[in-house]
Amino acid sequence: MKRISYLTPLILFFILGCVKTPKKDAQISPKPDNVFNAPFSRTWSATLEELIWMKWVPAFTDEREGAIRLKEAYVYKKSGNLIRAYHWPSIEEAKTSGIDDYLQKVTYYDNNIFDFDKAIFSQENMEIKVVSISTSQTRVEIDYRIKPYLNSGKFGNQVRSKGYIESLLLQKIREKLKGQPISSRDSP
Repeated sequence: MKRISYLTPLILFFILGCVKTPKKDAQISPKPDNVFNAPFSRTWSATLEELIWMKWVPAFTDEREGAIRLKEAYVYKKSGNLIRAYHWPSIEEAKTSGIDDYLQKVTYYDNNIFDFDKAIFSQENMEIKVVSISTSQTRVEIDYRIKPYLNSGKFGNQVRSKGYIESLLLQKIREKLKGQPISSRDSP
């Protein structure tokens, strides 16, 4: 009986080794969500236009390098509305603000770590790189950084983005570029 139990895995290995698996056709991997079927110039313009929709102002742009750095922003709540501003919130604004729900939506943030020290606003930075892959494809890379400012008057550790804000921006760029044919001179 012991011999059979030792042989069973060997027999299975031999049988499975003899079975031919169907050969997969060569498949092109799907394009990531940040790659657009549009030339660099159109993608660059669409990206800048959609930053207006986000109400986030560029501090620096370099089209030759494909670089966009947005102004450092502060997100807080005022009268229940989420505000993105480019100045440090006043003491009054900070006292009435609480953004745990926002941080949980856009970041991997655990508001239960310090019950007494909730986030009242966040300091946010975003850098975007528009990269030409070919004459008809462009990739948009987004680096979004969020640092919660706590009720104790200190910054918490930088929290990792869930990709929510980035995906909204990429979706708006995609909508802007949709239906615009690539001219024949831009084709590879």
